[in-house]
Amino acid sequence: MALYCRIAFRGKSFCCYRLLSTYVTKTRYLFELKEDDDVCRKAQQTGAFYLFHSLAPLLQTSEHQYLVPRFSLSELERLLSKFGQNAQRIEDSVLIGCSEQHEAWFALDLGLNSSSSTHASLPKSEMETELKGSFIELRKALFQLNPVDSSLLFTAQSLLHWHDGHQFCSRSGQPTKKNMAGSKRVCPSNKIIYYPQVKVWKRLSEGKLQRRWDWSWKDCSTLHPSTGPFLTAHS
Repeated sequence: MALYCRIAFRGKSFCCYRLLSTYVTKTRYLFELKEDDDVCRKAQQTGAFYLFHSLAPLLQTSEHQYLVPRFSLSELERLLSKFGQNAQRIEDSVLIGCSEQHEAWFALDLGLNSSSSTHASLPKSEMETELKGSFIELRKALFQLNPVDSSLLFTAQSLLHWHDGHQFCSRSGQPTKKNMAGSKRVCPSNKIIYYPQVKVWKRLSEGKLQRRWDWSWKDCSTLHPSTGPFLTAHS
């Protein structure tokens, strides 16, 4: 019995160690992609791209659910060439994650105009016909996507939206430039670095809730600080 317990414990410890090792390796690789433009550019050659148009992801219908098509770099280059654009447009893509096998995932919005890009928005209807799919608002397709795809698409949409709203420096007014992974934007004139904002969940005290919101009732004593509602606080 003791021998069986030792074997089971060692097997469980090995599985935990393997999961932790995979997580650490993946995290280190993502950090390298975000900090090194050359590594990120190389990862695009074997990576996968998710396409958006004006923050709406490209989806394909399959029975009672939506599928999220992915494109390789060569497929994306052929698509851009067909619509009269060159491969430089791919530099507007942003890194949104990677697999355990270190396949990098990127998102590219072909409907937004970038200050650093000379390319205009591509026609939505023509692209849908060519790609055999539809650009659908994410909130409308949420319950017809699997959890993994929906989480990844929300991450991509948030990051693309942040870049679209931070194309100019708030101090100098000059266009900012994103790095290859899209993990930051830099103002060339004053070297100010802008990072994507992160939403955190913070438990607010009763007093802060009263000051922030105009409650319709006078007594808020039922909202205990340790069990009160969660609200989104922007960093």
